Formats: sequence, structure tokens, C-alpha cells
Amino acid sequence: MTLSYTEVVDLVAQSQARVEATLATLTESQARGASALPGWSRGHVATHLARNADGLRRFTIGVAAGTPREMYPGGPDARAAAIEEGADRPVDLLTADVRFAGRRLVDDLRGLDADLLDTPVPWRKPVRARDLPVLRWRELEIHHVDLDLGYGCADWPAEFVESTLGSQLPELAAVAPEVEVPDLPRAELLSWLIGRPTRPGLPGLPGWPF
Repeated sequence: MTLSYTEVVDLVAQSQARVEATLATLTESQARGASALPGWSRGHVATHLARNADGLRRFTIGVAAGTPREMYPGGPDARAAAIEEGADRPVDLLTADVRFAGRRLVDDLRGLDADLLDTPVPWRKPVRARDLPVLRWRELEIHHVDLDLGYGCADWPAEFVESTLGSQLPELAAVAPEVEVPDLPRAELLSWLIGRPTRPGLPGLPGWPF
């Protein structure tokens, strides 16, 4: 499935709205409760979503300015510290943070000039500016499931499932050709591929992203 840059940004905005709707139901006790990610509360997941938006926005601003920027100044330790520091905030602050950071990123992505979309971006592996909305889309949809608040892989938009499988299955084949891809419904296949298997007994995988 091939989607244009503008189409993906529109889909990111829709994913952002769905996450906001789920967080609008979050209670204080749920925020302190365990998410589907080991060792992280829902407050950790929400804070990560906000800081990820800030990091991708740094990339976007760097592309627009012609000056490359780090996603997380200070590296992984600073990133982890920011998430830990923000995780225990009251629900209204958590949700406002995700709302403001996410919407601001969407606005900046919309404003990026088309002639800059092939600009290299120093993510964990080489990507270009046109990939930034895709990275955010994945964060929103995958971590929406990780919040464990009733949104599951079956709720993923078909465009997200097919686009992500289309790019990631070939990468799996390149790094681990011995792994046999299981016969699963498409959303469950993607969930397995990104390390969130929905049933026992599925083949093991290297760490994602590959």
C-alpha cells in the first residue's frame, strides 16, 4: 500500500484524535495502573507519546531550518528520565501534554515543504523527512494498544495494518530469513511482528524495529 505524505499526516491526525478520546476516559487509578508494556504504567505510556511527539518535532524543525537536530538531546538516558519524571502527573496534565504535543507535531508536519521531504533524518536508522509521519503513526497506533484501555489490534485501521506489514515483513525476511511467518489475520500478524503476540506458540522474533 502506497500512501502520500499528506495522506499519512491526515491519518496521524485521526490516530491522535482516537488516542485523545481514550485518554479522556482515563482515571487517576488507571493512570497509575500497569500498561501492557512491562514495567510501565499508563502514565509512562502517555508521557512517552508526548515526548515522542516533541522528538519528532525536533527532527521536523531541523529539516525546515536546514540544521539537523537530535530527537532526544542527552540521548537515551535523558529520554528515559523525562518519561519517568512525567509518568506520575495528574491525569489532566498527562492528557493535556499528549494533546498539545501531538497536535503541534501534526501542524508542523503539515507545514513541511514538499521539496524537503527527501532530507535525511538521523533516526535510529537512516530515514528521510517523508518518513516522519509514518514513525508517529506507528507510535500512536501501537502505544494506543499498549495503554490497555479497550483499544486492541483489531481496532487498527486497515491502512495502518497493510502499510506497516508492507514495509516491515520484507525487513524481517532480510534480517531473519529463517523465521516462518505464521498464518494469522492481518492485524494479529502485525501485532506478532512488532512483538505483541495475541496467542501462544508463535515463532520467536528478533527485536523490532528490525
